[in-house]
Amino acid sequence: MHLIKFRLVTATMLLALCTLAAGAVVQAHAKVEKSEPADGATIAAAPASIQIWFSEAVDTKVSKIVLTGPSGAVKLGPAHSMAPRSLMAGIGGTLADGAYTIDWQTAGDDGHVVKGALHFTIRHGE
Repeated sequence: MHLIKFRLVTATMLLALCTLAAGAVVQAHAKVEKSEPADGATIAAAPASIQIWFSEAVDTKVSKIVLTGPSGAVKLGPAHSMAPRSLMAGIGGTLADGAYTIDWQTAGDDGHVVKGALHFTIRHGE
């Protein structure tokens, strides 16, 4: 009986530790908190830059922002940090009406590279 109780307590403690560890790993990666333009937004004028804010400080050495639109890749300046938790890249040239995708890459405090995509649409004059 004592051996069964011991195994049950041990299994319960192990499960609790695994759950805590998994939660720590999930929270360790940088996550997008907001962006400008906002993800899913339809805007009436082309932005001058792309800016993304993250849940933790980012490593600019591994960070990238790529913008793709109806005519393909859009020329951007290098991704740089305006604050410890944000990335920004200036847009070169004009942007036509249409759907755009912002592909981003960065690493947070834990050093793991994370990637994602955001989307916005331009409809001039709306």
